[in-house]
Amino acid sequence: MSAPATHPVTAPVLTVEGLEKRFAVRGTFGRNAKTVHALSEVSLSVRKGQTVGIVGESGCGKSTVARVIMGLIRQDDGIIRLHGQPSDHLPASLKKRRRIVQMVFQDSSASLNPRLNIEASIMFAPMVNGTSRDEARTHAHHLLERTGLDPAQFAGRYPHELSGGQRQRVNIARALALRPELIIFDEAVSALDKSVEAQVLNLLLDLKKEFDLSYLFISHDLNVVHYISDDLVVMYLGQIVERGPADLIYAHPGHPYTRALLAAMPNPDPETRTETAPVFGDPPSPIDPPSGCRFHTRCPFAEAVCEASQPDQQRIGADHDVACHMADGTSGHSRAGSIEQ
Repeated sequence: MSAPATHPVTAPVLTVEGLEKRFAVRGTFGRNAKTVHALSEVSLSVRKGQTVGIVGESGCGKSTVARVIMGLIRQDDGIIRLHGQPSDHLPASLKKRRRIVQMVFQDSSASLNPRLNIEASIMFAPMVNGTSRDEARTHAHHLLERTGLDPAQFAGRYPHELSGGQRQRVNIARALALRPELIIFDEAVSALDKSVEAQVLNLLLDLKKEFDLSYLFISHDLNVVHYISDDLVVMYLGQIVERGPADLIYAHPGHPYTRALLAAMPNPDPETRTETAPVFGDPPSPIDPPSGCRFHTRCPFAEAVCEASQPDQQRIGADHDVACHMADGTSGHSRAGSIEQ
């Protein structure tokens, strides 16, 4: 199997522009059908060798972004580019996309075919793409060994004979089988014990360096995302509200929602426990999202302008963008221009 083509360091492996996704919900008891606004104007990019983390509450659209990028569901609007070239949903284009981008899902058991042993699961994709059986088997054994599983012990086993951590290692090996350039991890370590989680995270860092990979890492665990990510994307109700270097955002969060997420992180120090909830209430329904800034119904700084108009992304520092009226000095908010890096 040939190695992936090399590309200029400056060229993003993945670029997503203006992604929109809506789901129709059938009405019941004579009610009219409604629409779930899952993604609204989502744009992001992942450069060669970069790890971009995506965080946000459940239902904010993180997993939908991953599935649209993989071609598992079709976007309603927006463009997905791989190395600058648009990728559509034609079979040939999807096949090419999946040679460049692979995905590791949260449920390690449901991701594997229970009727295939581990060796066959890893061999399947390379063989579909023209690799001989012997070469695919040799490559599968190498990947098992590289992900910490002895091929002599594990190649012939079936998914139900493995622990959750072992199954996730198999899923990582399977994602590497086509020698992709970008791997998407959708809550891939959230179901693991903390000790196993740490081992898998360190494995991902080693594999990234060894195979020259890029990662799109989706998780609700802010500590995990901070540990592994270079850049951070914060999503709320289908929109990106903040993005920038991970260390910078963790040190100086700009958006009130990002501050609330970071304030809610568990702290092992009993002297610095959170006494009051950093944010109140549940996110509004994506079927009928609020007007203007979607966070204004829960934001302690909300004013009339927040309900009236949606804020644009504002640059507040080097590669640090925030979608908030307080970051825009001309917005009319009483705290306009108060968000600075």
